[in-house]
Amino acid sequence: MRVILYGCGDFSYVIEYLQEALNKLGKPAFTSFNPNDTTAKITVDVVATELRSEDQLVKQYGQRVKDNIAALQKMGIQVLLGVDATNHPYYGPFDLVIFRNPHTGNYGNSQDPSMLSYVESIGKNNQLFEGVLKKTEQTVVPYGEVLITVVGWPYVGKNPKTSLEMKGLNLDNPTYAKEYGSRAGLEFLSYIDFGTHWIARNSGGSFEAGEIGLHYRDNTKWRDVKELEHTMRGYEEKNWPAWVYKHDQWQAIKYKINNNL
Repeated sequence: MRVILYGCGDFSYVIEYLQEALNKLGKPAFTSFNPNDTTAKITVDVVATELRSEDQLVKQYGQRVKDNIAALQKMGIQVLLGVDATNHPYYGPFDLVIFRNPHTGNYGNSQDPSMLSYVESIGKNNQLFEGVLKKTEQTVVPYGEVLITVVGWPYVGKNPKTSLEMKGLNLDNPTYAKEYGSRAGLEFLSYIDFGTHWIARNSGGSFEAGEIGLHYRDNTKWRDVKELEHTMRGYEEKNWPAWVYKHDQWQAIKYKINNNL
């Protein structure tokens, strides 16, 4: 199983959060925090990414960023910096894409009486959210899954900072969540309650908020049988993802592989 995580910040929470996400999705998780552990229930190949450079991260979080990255790399996790979740080279295919609280860092200006800064922040975050979903066309395998968690305004509910009841991205509304997904060729499956967490702000600091996961699945038609063969050859049979067995050609490809054709 291959997983890519976007927006990992200081990389302090990657393993714990991944394990929690796999459990929430009903998938076997690590038996330990080491993906190379042969006793793990499933083999998980992890790529952890962040938009900012190492210098930018060190400036904001301090030297601990380097220690966190080194610890992940020692576990066999690939760490990539400077990765734009909406526009990056092809690293896939992945069985699961995860982005925790995608946010541009633009929260609007509470001193702006016109509220135009809030409208702008909603627009920029909307572009980010939709851009991440759209990018999954190139990063997930057929029937691959996408998990994006969101917390607070401007993602869910009414803007608590004004009496205008200006909506955010309305992601707490299944209709809107489905529409965002369908435009990106994804099927909205469900909300997942992650409970209350401390969430890091892009601008520094953290806040406590309820976190919900939006769970999507690739809903496009088969693009090329070569994707099926690539995946089957890339894994041992015991680690083939479930979608392989849904393809009407999987037995023919298995015969081809077993007979070195």
